[in-house]
Amino acid sequence: MKSIQLFIIFFACCAISFHSNAQDKGVVEDTITVEGVCGMCKERIEEAAYGKGVKFASWDKNSKQLVLAYRSDKTSLEEVEGRIAAAGHKTENTAAKKDDYESLPDCCKYEHVDTH
Repeated sequence: MKSIQLFIIFFACCAISFHSNAQDKGVVEDTITVEGVCGMCKERIEEAAYGKGVKFASWDKNSKQLVLAYRSDKTSLEEVEGRIAAAGHKTENTAAKKDDYESLPDCCKYEHVDTH
């Protein structure tokens, strides 16, 4: 009888441990606003977003929304936004440095150009 109780306790502990590890390594989905105006911006934003842990990135120029799916144990939203800002595009939480913004092609300078 004791061996059955020990087995049940052992099994319960293993199940709890496995469940908490699975949550830590889970895929997180987020949507953030990213400034841009054209198809070239779309390619640049999505390329910058992809990195370690990012499974999916799709930016819509009309809504300016970037949909992301990433592994929270490999990267964070802050890291992804940092890569996008380094590519010259402002996100809702991270501004692009002036030099990074100025390095964009003239047709992609979202502060002065309308969506096209």
